[in-house]
Amino acid sequence: MLSEAVYNEYNAPSKMPNWIRLLPTIGAFISFILSLLCLFSGTRMNFLTGNDIFKLYTPIGNGTGLQDFYAIYPMSYCGGFLGDGMNMSGCSGYDILFTFNATQVLLEDSGNNASLEELGWPTAISDDFEAFSATKQSMGVFYCIAAGIAAVAVLIRFGLLIARRTKQMIFELPILFLGFVSLSVASVIATVIALQFVNLVNSHGRESRVTAEYGQQFLGMTWAATGLLLAGSIVNFVFVLFDRRPETGYVQPIEHDEHDGPDETHEPKGMED
Repeated sequence: MLSEAVYNEYNAPSKMPNWIRLLPTIGAFISFILSLLCLFSGTRMNFLTGNDIFKLYTPIGNGTGLQDFYAIYPMSYCGGFLGDGMNMSGCSGYDILFTFNATQVLLEDSGNNASLEELGWPTAISDDFEAFSATKQSMGVFYCIAAGIAAVAVLIRFGLLIARRTKQMIFELPILFLGFVSLSVASVIATVIALQFVNLVNSHGRESRVTAEYGQQFLGMTWAATGLLLAGSIVNFVFVLFDRRPETGYVQPIEHDEHDGPDETHEPKGMED
């Protein structure tokens, strides 16, 4: 027969370490940081300028003032010239509803001395930018929403820790999931622009040698942040189920003294002599 200590060891409800319960919060915090880095990339010179959504190459400059390339980010763009590597010459101001107006930017850089058609710029590419402008503007909004929701999730968890409530709360799940949905929308928009839109530019600019390439680093960061929020939502749901499972308490077995005699009150009555 198992002793009481062994019995308790096998039948007592298992306890989860408190640091494991912080995994959804840690994921939300990292996702918050990555979302901000994606959102503010390229807003200043030398600040994550390599983390662009895509680069547009315009080899039609040749003394016209047009820059050799333009790097497009969620809230701004930066331009530069090709030489010994990529030399950034400046970045635009940033705006949450930013969209790259190719026609306006190229005309300003060329000094408005000639039409873009005369410079050999394909008008179809300008039409592509205009068609994707509304989609591009919404991307920054969804990044802001996702970053804000991730921050709220982190603050709620810290508040619960201060209140000494370590268990996962059910209301944390929709918060994390809503952040995942918002960041997924932003990441999908960025992916469509980086892949489909770049293909359109390369197709329409083939004759004019206007090309584009998407930024792998940006896509990696945005989808990593999205995956962390999804993982945090799943882990939170698992922890909620774990904390609310029925617990089987220990019931101490009844012990009998071997030297005790039979209970006289239950002794069968025999016939008296």
